[in-house]
Amino acid sequence: MENNYLEAVGFLADWQATYDLLTPPAMMGLPRNDQFNHIVVYADDSGANICLFETADGTSSESLTVAGPARVSVEGWQVVPGVAHVSVLYEDGEEMTRLLMWVDDPHMYPVHGLDADGPVARFHDYRVGAIAVNVEVFDSEEEWKKTQTPISMKDSPAKRMDEDLPEEVYIGPRFVASPWLFALYGGEAGPEDASPIGMLKAVCNEVTIVTNRLTGNQWYKVNADCGFPITLGLPIDTTPAPQPGSVVDGKAFLTGTTGFWLSDYQEPYA
Repeated sequence: MENNYLEAVGFLADWQATYDLLTPPAMMGLPRNDQFNHIVVYADDSGANICLFETADGTSSESLTVAGPARVSVEGWQVVPGVAHVSVLYEDGEEMTRLLMWVDDPHMYPVHGLDADGPVARFHDYRVGAIAVNVEVFDSEEEWKKTQTPISMKDSPAKRMDEDLPEEVYIGPRFVASPWLFALYGGEAGPEDASPIGMLKAVCNEVTIVTNRLTGNQWYKVNADCGFPITLGLPIDTTPAPQPGSVVDGKAFLTGTTGFWLSDYQEPYA
């Protein structure tokens, strides 16, 4: 199902039409500093945030995030303001996966392109989200599996090393990746080209219909599992409607936030 990602979290399909609804009393912001001429955020009660910012060199941009109860530990930096290179961590601090994400708090992360040796920010109460762009919804893992082509492990080195491995494996239904990382590290794209759009396969755990306060539009707010907990935004006309046990498979904007703009924000650890 292809949709406009703004509508997936209840905003209007057009950015300008959405901007026109925003009024200063509804926005939060930070004073001008050495890095940013301004950062302002609209934090909707439903869990969707719009961030508008201008860097000190006059570059303007925006980002969109979605947050819910999901929490993970991460470390990362920004390749450009508004797009962060984030490593999701296991409980022992080892890296689980690395992703590119839109963030609504660009002042919270250092910016150093693709320099992995630069400083990083670390957060133990981080909110990872996903906003549907072009996805399919399956009623169950069994229904999802019927449409997939397994990868043969029969003659693989891994199978030869461990006979207990299955002869066929599936990618998913709990999986997430940022294809743009390959382009960036392969030299086919620069930091300014970085996109937070990713591949997502997730199993729905809890599904709630919420209302975007700015527009009055409803959307599905889903507590989902893509290998770690995330909050997923789906448009209200999603068919079939998501339910606990459904599988969502396709493209989505990946998002992250420290929760800086929210009442339950916790200071990052060193």
